[in-house]
Amino acid sequence: MARATSARAAALLVAALLTAAVSLTGCGPKLVRDRIYDAPTGRVELRHREQGGEVIAKSYSHPATISDVRIAHILASLLFEDDDKKQRPVIRSADVYPLGEGIAKALEKATPNDEVAAAAFPVDRRLGIFSDERVTAFRCWLQGDDLRFEFFAIEAPLEKEGTKITYRDWEIPSERPNNAPAFTIVATPFSTRMGPDGVSVAWREDYFRKPVALGARDGKGRRRTVLMELPEEKAEGATAPAKSALPPGLSDLQIRALDEADTDRANGKITESEYQHRRRLILENKIDEAGYGAKPP
Repeated sequence: MARATSARAAALLVAALLTAAVSLTGCGPKLVRDRIYDAPTGRVELRHREQGGEVIAKSYSHPATISDVRIAHILASLLFEDDDKKQRPVIRSADVYPLGEGIAKALEKATPNDEVAAAAFPVDRRLGIFSDERVTAFRCWLQGDDLRFEFFAIEAPLEKEGTKITYRDWEIPSERPNNAPAFTIVATPFSTRMGPDGVSVAWREDYFRKPVALGARDGKGRRRTVLMELPEEKAEGATAPAKSALPPGLSDLQIRALDEADTDRANGKITESEYQHRRRLILENKIDEAGYGAKPP
């Protein structure tokens, strides 16, 4: 009888431990994905994390409107160094426009708690018969005037546990791998490295308005692709842009500074991107930093 009671108690203890383990597993952060763009050549998704039914706050500078062409220029400018110490484009020329358009849409839709995750699925042909399918994957987010990238993989085989898979069966990782990356991001103009697998880009710089020549694989040879240039960013003198709606609770000093910024944009003294930059600073009450500090009477 005592043995039966002891066995029953042991079984109950094991069941309780299993229930606790399942409960603890269920309490971990949940990754919620929203596909923005999905094609055999690439993917872009918005995602955030939830815990206990609540969204985990991140305080990114989203939503934001950035030209898809500007984002394509930024993607085209990114370089990495492979195991042979050769510098190569992170994103191939055929992929920068589709990804740029998808990322632009995602940033416009994003909340301050969302990050953007993206992947390109380039394919190399061998002997006209065999295909070598690869993946480059990263996440990105806006922090102030910087567009930050963190890469999970660059030109890695499209595999899962050593077995080749299709792009539909491959998920963009939720976190960076624990092992050291097989690549090193290279600092380029107006960018700062964030470790071997990350980079922070000053996306407002005029440098990213210019056409970019980008090398791309084409069989055994190489070809050059020139990306389209952004249209001129200038305020119209005859037809001034409409003023943006103002949030409530602004001080008189902020309202006066916003009026001055609107006038500078309308007169062509500052570009649209510079106007948006100054406007954000004023709304954050950084009036001196925006160049519209209190003036002596």
